[in-house]
Amino acid sequence: MATLRDKESGTYVELSFLNCIPGNDEGCRLNFKYCKGNSVQYELDFGWTNLTIRNYVEVTSNFPLEELNGFKLNNLYTSFEKHLFYLEWAKTKEESTYSLRFFGSQQDFTLNVVDHEVRQFGHDLKSEWENGLSLA
Repeated sequence: MATLRDKESGTYVELSFLNCIPGNDEGCRLNFKYCKGNSVQYELDFGWTNLTIRNYVEVTSNFPLEELNGFKLNNLYTSFEKHLFYLEWAKTKEESTYSLRFFGSQQDFTLNVVDHEVRQFGHDLKSEWENGLSLA
């Protein structure tokens, strides 16, 4: 599972794959958890297309990405999905630190994170996704 920790101890998000179907027009079921004080505050099982996952991995693995698929991001990645369709970031005063907002139809969570940890989150997400696709 890919985990991204806030600079505040005990606050983090986890994203894990439940199952995957290979193919450009297919997708995966995922589980998202938002934890604060080491306690689950929100949990969601949902589906994303493989296209959305590929783009999400690109944005997080190369964070902070300025352009994706020829489009300027302006510190905001959006998808056409129902859940967690926004990933927005803003640079904070602290060096290499960003306020990262996970937002969707029923989600709105913010973490203060260090840029290299977002990139690691993206790499972990990619590894887990590729593993899920190979098991399908």
